[in-house]
Amino acid sequence: MNGDKDVWAMVIAPLGEAGYVKRSRIHFERGICFVVDPGKNMFEVVPKKIERVDAVTLVASTGFWHYGDVRMIFDSSADADMIEQKLKSELSKSKGKNLG
Repeated sequence: MNGDKDVWAMVIAPLGEAGYVKRSRIHFERGICFVVDPGKNMFEVVPKKIERVDAVTLVASTGFWHYGDVRMIFDSSADADMIEQKLKSELSKSKGKNLG
């Protein structure tokens, strides 16, 4: 879980033909990041690289065969900081699995 409050972001991802551009909830479950459009869509973000673009924008590169670059624009830098930390934790865990 994200803790006490939901974290929302404008999410831009090259999903399907039209792509995905929608304000969505960013949710962590069992250490995996999910982008949730309540009642409609949900997809997981498994980052290979995380880039901080500015105070409120993160780009999670998931690789060509997944969703490409998933851009998340948060309401506050505190929300971006928290999600960046969780994504980096997820990234380091997945790198550790690949090494072992």
